[in-house]
Amino acid sequence: MIDDLAVDTNFLNQLFEAAYLVDTERKIVFWNDAAEKLTGYTKDEVLGKSCSENILMHIGCQGSKMCDNCPLVNSINSEKIIETDAYMHHKDGHRAPVHIRIVPTKNDMGTVTGAIELFTLLSSQESLVSKVEELEKLSNMDPLTGLANRRFSENVLLQRIGELHRFGWNSGIIFFDIDDFKLCNDNYSHNVGDRILVTVSKTLQSNIRSFDFASRWGGEEFVVILRNISKEFLIERAELLRKLVKESFIMVDEKRLNITISGGVTMLSKKDDIKSVIDRADKLMYESKSSGKDRITSD
Repeated sequence: MIDDLAVDTNFLNQLFEAAYLVDTERKIVFWNDAAEKLTGYTKDEVLGKSCSENILMHIGCQGSKMCDNCPLVNSINSEKIIETDAYMHHKDGHRAPVHIRIVPTKNDMGTVTGAIELFTLLSSQESLVSKVEELEKLSNMDPLTGLANRRFSENVLLQRIGELHRFGWNSGIIFFDIDDFKLCNDNYSHNVGDRILVTVSKTLQSNIRSFDFASRWGGEEFVVILRNISKEFLIERAELLRKLVKESFIMVDEKRLNITISGGVTMLSKKDDIKSVIDRADKLMYESKSSGKDRITSD
């Protein structure tokens, strides 16, 4: 089948970029080593399947599913190279930002035989590594999720409040809480609950800017602090993170277990201290809970 697609798979396997090859029916016929490393899925798990079968299932930059307007299909039909950014589903459950480049493949007769998709992470690995090293030195890292813990988050909040006073730099906070987390623990196990916590953590950390900040505040609560932003951007980013978590999932007994979060959003003010801003964001989060969950409430 691969020979029919007229592609040098040896070359694809030597790429540092993750790459996979599909036929005209979007069935995966090749999956390189870098794709295994980046996605967590092995060749045996994906060959012969479509990427929409609980594999990558890309989400667009606005938080909507891309399967209805699939770039692979568009590239094959138009016979053109397509580039876009998306949020990839990792086997562990979380979403990660990637840049995608799709190239249609043709045989010697010029007939389209499928397409190659190459994808690379958009987040700065070096930046993440340096953050982890700093947190480890200060003993302020949550051991389960790898995020900063509450103590470190409080220090960052103090810094952002100080920047607002000294330089007029606006920052905002999102207070997230996983919906129905106790039910997940009760209905499944604490091991599944831990996997959910890790999935949410990785999705939040992977989809904020390098100078923004995410932490596990405690239990199933998370705090995200966005620096030098407007309120409109803060709400927009909170909604995107909510959608990305909603479109993340873990597999439990071969079934998809989806996750949702509720959030409270507020900007820092010069009158704030740590307690006042956290109390305000927490109250807004509970308004989201009482209004039906899986939503964002701002003041």
